[in-house]
Amino acid sequence: MKISSSVRRGFTLIELLTVIAIIGILAAVLFPGVQGVMKKAKQSAASTKLRNIAQSYITFNSGSKFVKDAAWNTATAPTSAATLQEFAAVLALNAGLNSGEIWYVDADPSNDSATFPKQVLVGSAGAENLDPNFKTPSASTGYQSWTTYTPTNKNLNEQVPLLWTRGLLATGKWDTTLGVWGSTGGHIAFGDAHVDWRADTSATENQFASKKTPGTTTVNWTDAVTAGTVRELKSK
Repeated sequence: MKISSSVRRGFTLIELLTVIAIIGILAAVLFPGVQGVMKKAKQSAASTKLRNIAQSYITFNSGSKFVKDAAWNTATAPTSAATLQEFAAVLALNAGLNSGEIWYVDADPSNDSATFPKQVLVGSAGAENLDPNFKTPSASTGYQSWTTYTPTNKNLNEQVPLLWTRGLLATGKWDTTLGVWGSTGGHIAFGDAHVDWRADTSATENQFASKKTPGTTTVNWTDAVTAGTVRELKSK
């Protein structure tokens, strides 16, 4: 008797479509979760950078110094700053924080195709100058992702905002366009070097202690750092 046998090869079209559909469903379920984890990781890395800058400033401030509002110069005005880049130069010269990359956030949409400068200052001791690529932000070399103000407060504490993610408005909201994380929030480093993530500063528990009106709180950072006029040092 002749027995015929057939060997099944491959999958049927229906089986392939079923597998593709299952993969699509799994991807749809898992992808948002993966994106969320990645975003949290990037925010955590940004928080660490900002904390390191704040700690560097506190080290500088421990010598009873503070950043003054004037053009920076290695020889004649080593503790003055008129721009965020010069603020970084003050810390590079006086506190040893010469890392350029610490001033940038990889997830910043402004820096999608940027190659960040490695250093803030270049040149021999006593003749240091701002790295040209750090001094003049651009799409190719990056825009610094933090901002601060001058004159920076001389007496720092846990209620004084020191630096923050670019885009914080006087209303307590984060600017949709300028904000590193859009309008979803940003990091704020305080005078004791702790860093908080805040969606905004409008809620009472997120407000700053006001120096303009002692005993009250404020959504406006300018009211929290001085009773007089301050100038924000922006990075873009």
